[in-house]
Amino acid sequence: MLQDLLETGSIVDIVATFIALALIAASILCLIFIIVGGISFILSAGNEDKIKKAVHTIRFAIIGLLVTFIAFFAVSWLSKILGIPFDLNFSTIIDLMQEIFTSLS
Repeated sequence: MLQDLLETGSIVDIVATFIALALIAASILCLIFIIVGGISFILSAGNEDKIKKAVHTIRFAIIGLLVTFIAFFAVSWLSKILGIPFDLNFSTIIDLMQEIFTSLS
């Protein structure tokens, strides 16, 4: 899919795919930072500074994911208003994720 897209795709399709890849990367990074923050919280042993740092890590990971999704929906909304044929939905993102995971294994 990616090789065909780069060879024969239009610029709008390429941009849409890179936005989907960025959304996938942001989701994975958010999950990693939530896990790291949770482990830090568990291992803090009652230290207030470590607890505060762990809570901030989790909070900022969730805020970052929300900002990413808001940006995705803003781009989709603006493309509809401006009439740009921006065809990107969650099924496309899931298909792209499946292709990435099958190529890694």
